[in-house]
Amino acid sequence: MLRVLVLAFGIVAVCVVIHISGMVLLAEWLIERRALFERQTGMLRMALVLVVVFSVTVLLHLIEASLWAVFYSWWSLFPDFETSLYFSLTSYTTMGFGDVVLPQKWRLLGGLEGFSGVLLCGLSTAFIFVIVNELVEIESKQTRKN
Repeated sequence: MLRVLVLAFGIVAVCVVIHISGMVLLAEWLIERRALFERQTGMLRMALVLVVVFSVTVLLHLIEASLWAVFYSWWSLFPDFETSLYFSLTSYTTMGFGDVVLPQKWRLLGGLEGFSGVLLCGLSTAFIFVIVNELVEIESKQTRKN
């Protein structure tokens, strides 16, 4: 059991690094373009920024769930990669239908993946909230100027 926990925490650590790195890069990209957003506002521009933010965020989560799936597949915990990915996505999002389950020796992994998925989705939600808030603030400043 200790080996399973160490492996799981290693995967969680890699997922956290991936997620935070992706969000920092996205934040830097947005900050570099803030002056442009302030000069050229509008609903279409705000929508495009949000599409980019959501796309990057979803991609980060898919990469992280896929990392878990690769681990499950590597250890042959499921018959094929598709089943590994399916289990991973349902665990990561905490949907957990229960139609596919890990072998008893490995079953703690599903819960740990769900726990890390919830925390990383919460981090993404907070990040998106900040961006939406800033976009609304920029738009309201422009509206007051005009």
